[in-house]
Amino acid sequence: MVINRMFKGVALCGALWALNGFAEECKGVVLYSDGNDNGQMIETGRTFPEQPEWKANWGDFGNMVSPYIRLSGIKNVQGDWKGLLSFPSLPLHVDGGVLRLKVRSTQNVRFGVWLKSATSESGIYYAELTADKTHSLEIPLANLGVTGAFDVANVGVGLFQVPQYQYTTLFIDDVGFSCVKNSVEPSSSVSLGNANDVPWEYEFSNAEAWSSSREERLLPALESEFSAAYSLQKKNLLMSKTDADFLVSELEHLKIVNSIRAPEMTAKKSRLTWYDNMYTIVRNRLRENVVANPKQLYFEAEAVAANSDYTVIPLLVADLDYAYNACADSACNTNNVIKAHLLTAGLPTSFVRGSKVSLILDSYFVVTKQRELPSISVCVSGSCKIILPGARLELEFPSTGLQTIVVKMKSGDRNVEQKLFVEVK
Repeated sequence: MVINRMFKGVALCGALWALNGFAEECKGVVLYSDGNDNGQMIETGRTFPEQPEWKANWGDFGNMVSPYIRLSGIKNVQGDWKGLLSFPSLPLHVDGGVLRLKVRSTQNVRFGVWLKSATSESGIYYAELTADKTHSLEIPLANLGVTGAFDVANVGVGLFQVPQYQYTTLFIDDVGFSCVKNSVEPSSSVSLGNANDVPWEYEFSNAEAWSSSREERLLPALESEFSAAYSLQKKNLLMSKTDADFLVSELEHLKIVNSIRAPEMTAKKSRLTWYDNMYTIVRNRLRENVVANPKQLYFEAEAVAANSDYTVIPLLVADLDYAYNACADSACNTNNVIKAHLLTAGLPTSFVRGSKVSLILDSYFVVTKQRELPSISVCVSGSCKIILPGARLELEFPSTGLQTIVVKMKSGDRNVEQKLFVEVK
């Protein structure tokens, strides 16, 4: 029998080949290492206080060398912090072997890790982490209750019974499997972009886009608003000078305009553009409860994408008046308030799964005060199609890798053409 070591300590595969002559050879696959394979944390069910930092550098910790994933936070109650990580190479068809990762915490904590497929979850493997010590974990999949083949869609991580008022940081690096097969069984995911796949059935809402309130749909609770940039006193002063609901600086205005007109950008930056622009505008609000909370809509849209294994993607839209302070003299001692308008689209993910993807336009994911939604057409590889509210548009990409989606929007006499970028896997 031949011993085939794909990582340190990999179990024997020869016996499997002997029992099944046509079985695929398993290989080792790294999900994250050296900060080269950024992922996403699924917002549905996330209880970690803060979003991950994917290329953190707090120095080197022995055999944990920066960059690495950093998860930090503090809460005013004791409890569990959990989250599902999605990496570009997932889903993967694993069959035996081990899950490897390095973890380190700034506090003594109980760490847990588990695997999730499209339809089920494994058991949780727990490890007691000593503060400021790097732990190299090699977890046989059998210790997670996975005794046969399993199609991994996400890797779950958690800290359990974290004390209240204790700021805790978890570092994660070198995540990988020792025994991965080449294929993912069709039953494991909702859709992989094949012609015969049935798209995940999205249920459209009856939300009124101009309403300032939205109910949570896939998230466990409503998200809090962006923190306000202006104090109450400052708001009252500015409202005496303008009737605008939002007032940003001239530099912030230019950044918004440039982001929408950008001829090219990375998929990861494209994913954040809508969120960042909405953060800038809504944070600089002069009045409360003017439009729906864009943070809530963004995270809900991300949850839809994750639930469909990134084959059903909501289109985020904003159609919003705002104003900006422009310098009235060379020294900028005085300012003029200039009216402006934001008409923009966005995607809640940097990647999609498969060459065929469903784009949905739901009024739930539109931020506006207008009573009529903008007309929108979407173009891929020069082919343009109109997408209507409450409808699904099937997009087909010519190949894998970075692809461009052109979104053409018209609202009243305003016309905007914006490029969105996404990686097709």
